[in-house]
Amino acid sequence: MGILFVTGTDTDVGKTIVTTLLASFLAKHEHSCFPFKPIQSGAVKKEGGWVAPDPEIYRLVNNHDRFKDANLYLLKKACSPHLAAELEGVQIDFSWIDRKLKELEEAYGTVIMEGAGGLFVPLTTEGYCVIDWMETLRVPAIVVAKAGVGTINHTVLTIEALSKRQIPIAGVILNSIHNEEEAIVADNREMIRKLTNVPIIGSVPYCEDIRETLANVEKRERCYGDWDFETIRRAMEIESATIA
Repeated sequence: MGILFVTGTDTDVGKTIVTTLLASFLAKHEHSCFPFKPIQSGAVKKEGGWVAPDPEIYRLVNNHDRFKDANLYLLKKACSPHLAAELEGVQIDFSWIDRKLKELEEAYGTVIMEGAGGLFVPLTTEGYCVIDWMETLRVPAIVVAKAGVGTINHTVLTIEALSKRQIPIAGVILNSIHNEEEAIVADNREMIRKLTNVPIIGSVPYCEDIRETLANVEKRERCYGDWDFETIRRAMEIESATIA
């Protein structure tokens, strides 16, 4: 299918959860894929060394032979990648990431690439942000947003910023971080669609133990029970036609 870029309206909105679920969702629709978090700050110290926490979540669903490729830059401090990299004397080489991205795409067909934080999170000390990177890549973006109160403003602003840069948007996935009122979530979903004219791919229901849910096939599949595969497929077809 190609490459999907998972971004969010903010940090901690559930990009990693959605990336993990997308890998399972696409596999269920017989599309081979690989979840990819090239830049990760906030490494976790475990026995045997430092690990990237987001790809560790991916492992609950996908444990590929080449899982070491799920992360390229692992930065220890839990802060903006530009600062974490500066503190460790690391220079992020985007050409290396691009080469790895193409390699993974050739190997797996689809790469689900998870960004860092929101659109204007700096990746370098020069102010090169996630949205600048997305503008260069020009692959379909999936916007992850909170399902509850406050999400309309953040989601519309995120979509407007992407649209201004002419970055293709596959759609929005709403993630229930808290146990929200169904009426509020339903209204948020409809209002975001009306204000942006961007498809809502689906939503993720509230889960008390998300790790246990992701590891359980039946519970995991219920998380994407209302997702629209055709919306994602159409976005990827448009990307392929544009590249061709």
